Parts: sequence; C-alpha cells; structure tokens
Amino acid sequence: MEKRGEFTYRIAYGCWLNDSRTEPIVCEEWPSIRIDEETLSSLDKTMKFIKEAGYEYFDVFGLITNNRWTNDIVSTVNEERKALVRQAIDIIHKHGLKLIYGLGVYSWGFEDIVATNAAVRGTSRQVMCASSAEAEKIMQRVVDFVDTTFEIDGYHLEAADQGRCHCDQCQKYSDIEYYNRINMLVATYIREKYPEKTLLVNTSGYLRWGDVFDQGQLEALRPLGEVIDVFIDVGSHGIFVAEEDRPEFIKKFGASFGTANGFWIYPPQRWDRLRWFIPHFQQNIEHLGRLYQHGGRSCELYLSPLTNPGVEFTFLCNGLFLQDPSRPLDSIVREAVERLYNPQDEAEAKEIAHLFVEGERLFFDSYTSVRNRTIEEKYADGLEDVFLWSLESPEKAIPGELFLERLFGVGPGFPTYLVQHFDAKGREKYRLGIEELLQRTTKLIGKRAHCERLSRLKQSLLMVLADIELVNRELDLS
Repeated sequence: MEKRGEFTYRIAYGCWLNDSRTEPIVCEEWPSIRIDEETLSSLDKTMKFIKEAGYEYFDVFGLITNNRWTNDIVSTVNEERKALVRQAIDIIHKHGLKLIYGLGVYSWGFEDIVATNAAVRGTSRQVMCASSAEAEKIMQRVVDFVDTTFEIDGYHLEAADQGRCHCDQCQKYSDIEYYNRINMLVATYIREKYPEKTLLVNTSGYLRWGDVFDQGQLEALRPLGEVIDVFIDVGSHGIFVAEEDRPEFIKKFGASFGTANGFWIYPPQRWDRLRWFIPHFQQNIEHLGRLYQHGGRSCELYLSPLTNPGVEFTFLCNGLFLQDPSRPLDSIVREAVERLYNPQDEAEAKEIAHLFVEGERLFFDSYTSVRNRTIEEKYADGLEDVFLWSLESPEKAIPGELFLERLFGVGPGFPTYLVQHFDAKGREKYRLGIEELLQRTTKLIGKRAHCERLSRLKQSLLMVLADIELVNRELDLS
C-alpha cells in the first residue's frame, strides 16, 4: 500500500545481472550473464543494501540468456544454469524484494530463432516479425517457460531498442503503433494467464533520441496503460514525454508513470569498481522531484557496483528521497553519512557530507554534456552512430546515460568520458578539485581508526587522478 507521499514503485534496475558485481569481468564482452560465486555474493550484499535503502523491486536482464533463446525455448538453459538462476532468485526474495524479470519482446534473444525459422523472419536479423503468428506463439512459450520454471514477480517488457521489422505487413504500423502492438500482445497474454504479475514497459527505442511524443502519439499510448502496471520513460538521452505535457498525460494514463534517474553512470563491466567517483544524488533528486510534482509515482533507477563510494552514497540518498519526496536534501545527506560512515562528531559528519556534495558539484562544473566530436576514434566512446540524429542540434545529445569506457571490448578500456565530455580546461579543473578532495579524505582517515569506506573513497580519488594523467599523457597535454 502506498504511504502518503512516497513513490509507489521504487525499482532498482540491474540492468544486467553483473552490472552491480563487486569484481569486474575483464575478459568477456558485454553483457556478461555469468553466474558464479562472486555474482551470487555480490547479489546478496547488493539486495540487502537496496532493501534497507527503501527499494521494493529488483528489475534485471540476463538471468536466463542475453541473446540466445533456442528454437524449443526450454533447452536454452541446462539444469546447472537453472539451479544457479534459482539461487539468485532466492537471494532476491530472501531480502524481501520482488523480482521483475527483464524480457525482450520480439527482440533481445531471438537472433538464432530468426536465422533458422523463416516463419518469424522479417527484415531484421535481430527481431522477430510483429505480423507473424508464429512469433506471437514463440513469445507465449517464452513467458510460459519463464513463469513455470522460476519464481518471478513481474516482467519488464522491452520491445523497441533493437529496432523493428519493416516487411509489407509491418510497414503499415507507425513505430509507436508497432511497439505498442507487440507490448500489448505480450502484456495481455501475461495478464490473462498470470494475473498476479507486475507488468512494466520501458520506452527505450520508442522514438529517435532527442525526439518527444506529439499529442497524437501520447494518445496512442493510452490503451497500453490499461494493460500494464508501470510505464517507464527511461530517458537514456532525453525523455520522450516532454515535461510540459507530463502532468496532463499522467492524469489520464492508466498505469503508474515513471522515469530512470535523469542522469546515471552505466557501469563499466571491465573496470575496477573504484576507478570513478561521480556522485549524482543531487541531480537525481532534482529530476525525481519534478517527476513527483507532475504526478509520477514510479522510478527505475540504474544500479552500479555499490563498493564504489559515489555509487553507494547516491543510491542510498535516492532511496531515502523516494520514501519521502518532501524531505530536505540536507536531512537526506546527513542520514546517508550517519548510516554509511558513523561519524565520530558533528564536524566529521559535515566534512564527509562535503566530500560527496562537493564531489558532485565538481564533476558537473567540470564536464560538458555536449559531446566532443573532434576526438580520435581510439579515444571516443564508440557511440557516435547512436548520436547521428543530433548533428544539427548537438545540445540535445545529453546523457542520460554516461559511458565511462567503450561498452564493447575485452580488457579495461580507455577512460573515454574524460575526453568525450571534458576539454583540457575542464579536466584541469576536475584534477585540482579531486586533489583537494583527496587531501580532505586523507586528513579524515588520519583522525580516526580504520574506516574501510573512507579508504575506498581515497583509492577511488587516486584512480580518477591516474586516469586524468593517462588522458593528458595520451593527448600530449601533461
């Protein structure tokens, strides 16, 4: 039951199973769906933390597969994998969280089926044809397999971020009609056969990034709201429901409306977990505060490894805010400091709070949200194709989702964010500010008995400085 003032659906978003893993996975391409002892241990610690921080749901992709459903569906995973998945689910439920299973709708997992089954093949090698009756049956078999094999509490339906079919039959549908149609087919099937499940739809890919829904498209979304529980306007590179349209849309929309963080770091799978320090709770709380004022009562907040001090502090502050959006920021920060650092006195509490408040301000004062398009490819984040739409309006290409290294590759990658979103002046400002934070952290450590969290913070700051030096050396600026 919703308490007065709180967000109803407080969802921690994996988004992939190993995104919040304590140790990196260095020698596998993203997204790794490995489940080993470290995965399960990290999951246990993470679930305990997020429940205590006030989240109620854990939403995750990659429990069963990332892109390899077999034709018969049931042989996609062997008995050993099933046992590991059940262990992961037991951990999630042990901590009192509900599991939302990330399910690609006609996409994310069907490449082999598309390649071998002409009845579902349209114009894409990645997605099944939305006009295929066989494709609809396959989606139903996937749902039945997941629901009868594993104890899940809901589904995150994602239909759009790998594109669509453009065959003659599908071509008659606009993008919105197309994605709504297949989301509604799957949602309706689940609602009728498994009525207790929570159903969420994420808008990733619904529109070209930088665009917003017009009034006709907003109206076209309304039937979907009658079938699902939660609608997330994710905002990886800009929200799709314009803020000026949001209050009226939410008022007449059947499902609970929400967004992601507003700004978040996509966790680098191959990096040391202390290699960055980017607290962003103030940005998030400002974004979520506007959402709340507009009537939004859901959120799907991206997880990263909680061993990173900036991540941990941000995720706790966000969770505290979601339980009481009227609460002053100072009060939230103070509670986070108390819970995580157990300060010895008022002066120490204020100093630790300063490290995170100032750390966030420093980052956003030093970085630029507009992409640097003049850098050499080897220093870039590899996402330029995603941002081609913004060539005429580069100010619109604002993360959203910030990548620190290239998403794809093997081995720890170059810190692309320090070039893609920093100029030389910004990097120098960032370097000087990080050095000051390091001095203050070192001083705090010297005044008290061993504090593991402060030691991690110091190591994180040192690693940021090492990356700035690496970038300057590579660019011959040192």
